[in-house]
Amino acid sequence: MANALTAIATLSKSVRRRTRQTALWAALLMAGLAALFTLGNSSYGLFDVDEAIFTQATVEMREATAHHGLGGLAMPTYNATPRYHKPPLFYWVQALSLGAIGENFTLHGNGLLAARLPSILSTLGCIMLLGFGVWHLTHNRRWALTAMAVLGLNLSFLVVGRAATADGLLNLTSLALTLWVLVLLFPAHTLHLPTATLPQRLSQTARTLSLQRWGWVVTGLLGTLAFLAKGPIAWFPAGIIALALMLARPNRAATWRVLAPIKVTLLIMLGLAPWFALLVKQHGLGFFYEFFMVHNVQRFTGDIGNSQSSFMGYYILVLMVGFYPWVAFLPAAIGAALRKGKRYATRAELWQRLASPNATEALPILALLWAGAYVLFFSFSGTKLAHYIVPAYPALALLVGYWLSRYGGHKLNTLGTLLWGLWGLLLAVPLALLPLLLTGLSTPTLGGWLADSQALLGFNWPPTDPLILAILQQNIALPTLFGVNGFWLAAAGMVASSVALILVRRGRHAALPWLAGLFALTLGAITLRVVPTVWQYTQGPLAQVAGVLQALPRGQVTIVHHGLHKPSLRLLSGQPFIKTDNPVQLAPLLQQVPEAWVVLEVTDLEPLLTELQNSRTGVVLDAKCTGGTCVVVLAPATATASFNRP
Repeated sequence: MANALTAIATLSKSVRRRTRQTALWAALLMAGLAALFTLGNSSYGLFDVDEAIFTQATVEMREATAHHGLGGLAMPTYNATPRYHKPPLFYWVQALSLGAIGENFTLHGNGLLAARLPSILSTLGCIMLLGFGVWHLTHNRRWALTAMAVLGLNLSFLVVGRAATADGLLNLTSLALTLWVLVLLFPAHTLHLPTATLPQRLSQTARTLSLQRWGWVVTGLLGTLAFLAKGPIAWFPAGIIALALMLARPNRAATWRVLAPIKVTLLIMLGLAPWFALLVKQHGLGFFYEFFMVHNVQRFTGDIGNSQSSFMGYYILVLMVGFYPWVAFLPAAIGAALRKGKRYATRAELWQRLASPNATEALPILALLWAGAYVLFFSFSGTKLAHYIVPAYPALALLVGYWLSRYGGHKLNTLGTLLWGLWGLLLAVPLALLPLLLTGLSTPTLGGWLADSQALLGFNWPPTDPLILAILQQNIALPTLFGVNGFWLAAAGMVASSVALILVRRGRHAALPWLAGLFALTLGAITLRVVPTVWQYTQGPLAQVAGVLQALPRGQVTIVHHGLHKPSLRLLSGQPFIKTDNPVQLAPLLQQVPEAWVVLEVTDLEPLLTELQNSRTGVVLDAKCTGGTCVVVLAPATATASFNRP
């Protein structure tokens, strides 16, 4: 008996030591990720369209709440028009952040970090939650830490995590709901540990009984928050996992009782009822059609937005860029999840693994179903945007983390390794070439190898599109980091990451920390140097125009956005505007106001001037263009006024 007690005490000390080590490594990882997601957010302004429109809607919600009380929290507006696109949770959280930190959205202003802070905290919370969930369900600390690193160190998750949009909050609430469903359906994880003591087993049994009785309450609350984050799509991963386990497990009645879908649905409806009631009172029943049918059903069935592609395999390309370098391990991870020993498992064996009460056995298959169903679902969507599949990234991180923590020392095939390494080198090429191309715009023709490339590939140089040319010809100094061109530093990091990737795929597991560290530095160079430069070229001219409009008396001058959807102008200038799409729409407007300040892209300037000259409805008082964006000051035509073409 004494020997047994000594063994138990020694084992307990070992468990506590490993727990402290895991917590320390997790803390160090999260500190590095916090720096990656937080630093440099004020070095570039908010991007059009999503960041600016979300933030402007929050600003208007804060103003409405100040004037109308809590009723202003029900529906966000943009330019005083109800914005039915998204539920309000992100706006509420962002409003708290802006209230605490400030609303200065100019370059280096505190409002930039305030606008992005909800996404930053949500994303960091998502990474920690994934690691804790894997550790809690499997007690495999290596799997948990690797999954955290994979989830945090990829371009797609970084972009979403640094953007002032609702997607970061969606990822957090959706993952929380999914992991909670897994905890409900795999409650007895301690019982499967050979090191579990009798008190631990008794305690776990008591917790299991409590979860079976009251777990549905937490499910309902998390389901309500997930819906308020970005609508019913937040339930998709949890629904896939619940359905798979319901079908796989022999005792479906017990699984149904634990999930309690009817009680959960009623609780979610009760949680959403106050918000729905306020919306119906303020905006009528039309909200339901706009939100559910237009911005959910019709957005999926047809392209009602700015779809980036109609190609069915579009999201495979997104993963190859956005989930690099970890996508190089994804085929091996999928194979490991589907194998039993040296062969692929049969359907019955996979079904049996899903039905297992041990989460370690079932989790890889569930992660594969989760990610596969999500990516496949949006592949059929009429509107495809790159960030739509980011809620599948925790599942992909689970799969890759499973393989790296269990089979990371295995060699993968030489040809695939070379192809993935070459792909990484190709990703470095745009980063290396872009500074040279931007510098080359200062000369009418290219020389040397650039001229040879032009002849070989047949591209126009300089570009013939006047808008692109006006944007790229701006005199903007390219940034440096430690005295090195920031673009080239990012390209060098991508090359070094590709070398580390090749080593890991060839069985050099010790190179895995180097791969993670080098790619973290690459992402840091991109966010600190490349992204601010992109903002200067694409958004800098809009910020200058917004500064001009901001100096005008608010509400006393008519501002027109002509053929333009740039919410950053509304946000930075503070000026409400009238939207027009056709030059003929300006004629009746000019008859009602003494003058109008029209903002438009340079490509729309000539059609506007031609219409004014032909119709003789207005005169040009002034016109200036910068970086492809023009401001034209118009006045109504009079009998003595003549048309002035700038």
